[in-house]
Amino acid sequence: MKTMEKHGRHKILFLVQLPPPLHGASQMNLYIKESKRINREFETSYLPLNFVNRLDQIGKFSFSKVLKMLIFPFSLLVRMFMFRPNIVYYTLAPFGGAFYRDSLFINIIGLFKCKIVVHLHGKGINEELRSGIKRAVYLRTFKYFDGVILLSDLLRYDIEKVYTGRVFIVPNGIPDQEISIIDEVSKNNNDETQLIYLSNLVKSKGVLEFVKALEILKSKSLPFKAYIVGGGADINIEDLRKKVKKKFPDGSVAVLGPKYGQEKIDILHTSDVFVFPTYFKNECFPLSILEAMKMGNAIISTDNGAIKDIIDGCGLIVKQRDSDSLSEAIEILLNDDKLREDYKVLSKEKFKKHFTISMFEDNLINVFNKL
Repeated sequence: MKTMEKHGRHKILFLVQLPPPLHGASQMNLYIKESKRINREFETSYLPLNFVNRLDQIGKFSFSKVLKMLIFPFSLLVRMFMFRPNIVYYTLAPFGGAFYRDSLFINIIGLFKCKIVVHLHGKGINEELRSGIKRAVYLRTFKYFDGVILLSDLLRYDIEKVYTGRVFIVPNGIPDQEISIIDEVSKNNNDETQLIYLSNLVKSKGVLEFVKALEILKSKSLPFKAYIVGGGADINIEDLRKKVKKKFPDGSVAVLGPKYGQEKIDILHTSDVFVFPTYFKNECFPLSILEAMKMGNAIISTDNGAIKDIIDGCGLIVKQRDSDSLSEAIEILLNDDKLREDYKVLSKEKFKKHFTISMFEDNLINVFNKL
């Protein structure tokens, strides 16, 4: 009976980036791989699209990366012949050399009788279409797709010139398990509003604009405590730490480096305002914002990707690359206790209603069943 049930399930081959390195897309793919519901509903197989091990290797040439790319088509062909999937789920790189790599692999998959659904965790396709040659490659690649998964309706514009087929909206979601009991006294009795930046230390994620905005607030003698949390990328942790200590000798701003697991949960839980002034080209649906909403933070971010859609009703949108606009938004929430507290409550409520991992699983299973 179990054997018959297994062979009666549709087969899905997942071609996805998995950690390392850890970033938004690889984290979501790991959630899928570890999902008991998805792996119970379908017969699944996973073939990782892993060609680098560190964030700073992404987009850079290396012989090991080239070798892995040359070997991968053979692994793909073997898996396609042996597994014979009904659906191939592919996390497509939207632009650059990685897109052309993915386009080659999709052409190989297109030789088989199966449906292909791609999940776009990034954006930038529309900008690439200014070149006639690039447009032709995109059109040829997208003709293979039986469905495209977007993170938000706000991102439809990015593919509308190359794809007119079925589009599914599947917002990201993260686990909503209960948090540990934390000392509430220190949070509730703290006179200083606690601000937090949590992301990899990438310049285009806006961390330097955050530091500049804090300097402006300090010049106005506004009380606050700020933490910068994240691993080094194109900004070195120690270099940033030295810079911050020099500008804020009173210790009001601290660079903590990366935090994981319960440590990350604890610091988000004791924070009041999550600040993420990103202008990253490929930004779409930051998991760090969902983590902050889950822990009841008011949000300040930029109109980039789906962020405006995510934080609508529970935060403020500021201009990209603009420390003055950022400092003004932070000042509003520092001075308006009621607005800040209202945003914190609404933030947690919106997370529970829209962005849990179970909702993500529901949406993804629904996509596969429709296909």
